[in-house]
Amino acid sequence: MDSIKQTFADKALPLAKEVKEISKNYGDVELGQTTVSQLFGGMKSIKALITETSLLDAEEGIRFRGFSIPELREKLPRAKDCSEP
Repeated sequence: MDSIKQTFADKALPLAKEVKEISKNYGDVELGQTTVSQLFGGMKSIKALITETSLLDAEEGIRFRGFSIPELREKLPRAKDCSEP
């Protein structure tokens, strides 16, 4: 597995396990008229979204999962012979 795929798997698999546990333990907890199972089970018949992808701040600019674009340029892996992640 190449390094990008491995890095993704290293991050995603524990998160997938955590989401499964949340759904198992709290799946019937109501969130207004919506349940946790509906959120993680395909958003069936509801208008909602779980996301933590980015934040747009007028002073700091765009942040993705808490990181600025320059920070991500330093942290993310690069393809061979490429200056950008």
